[in-house]
Order: sequence, then structure tokens, then C-alpha cells
Amino acid sequence: MDRLTDNLNQQTRKPYHPAITAAMKLARNKMDRYYSLTDSSNTYRIAMVLHPGMKLEYFRKQKWEKEWIEQAEILVRDEYIARYEKRATSVEPVPERPTTGVMSFGQLSVGTCPHVCELREYLSLPCRKIGR
Repeated sequence: MDRLTDNLNQQTRKPYHPAITAAMKLARNKMDRYYSLTDSSNTYRIAMVLHPGMKLEYFRKQKWEKEWIEQAEILVRDEYIARYEKRATSVEPVPERPTTGVMSFGQLSVGTCPHVCELREYLSLPCRKIGR
């Protein structure tokens, strides 16, 4: 949406026929209307934060309000905790294997490893370039 509106803004400054300029302005107004509706969609905000090329960095670069960014992060964390965290931490222990060498790792259990929040880890990684 950002690319489209940026292009519409640039194009409306060029000397086009008045009908084309009017159509471009109407298109921009329609896009603004639908874009503003995304503020009321938790799913949209969560998808933006989870996008590997955007994460929270996108909102910072676009100079969105700090409170809005914090709220988007809270939405993602709450959804993660409510629906996914228990699944991510309920790992079956590895069955012991007979010792067949000098060193045995059979006594180690996946369940004893310290739990690292996958979401926190994901959000701390830098954004990846997606597409072009």
C-alpha cells in the first residue's frame, strides 16, 4: 500500500489530463479509507509484525506513534502466549539410547534445556530482505 500511495502522490503532481488526475485522487482517497481500516484489525497488525521483512522496524521507519507500535507488539505477544507458547514448550523428551561409544549423550533431555521464547528471539533478529 505504501508503494501504491507513494506512486499516486508522485503521479498526481505531473501534468495529466484533469480527468486522469481526478481519478488518481479518487483512487488515493479510496486507498486511504481502506488503509485506515487496518488499524482496527488485530490480524493485520500481527501479520505486519510477523512479516520477516518488516517486523516492528517497519513501523519505526514509517514514524508511527510509539504507543501504536507497543500495542502491535503486545497483540503479537498475547496471541503467541494464548495459542502457541504451550505447544512450543511441550517437547517430548528424547528416549535414552544404549551407550555404544566412549561418550554418551543419552542422559541429556530436551525438556531440561532452558526455554527460549521463540517470538522474542524472532523479533530480535534483523529484518530480512524479501522480494526484489
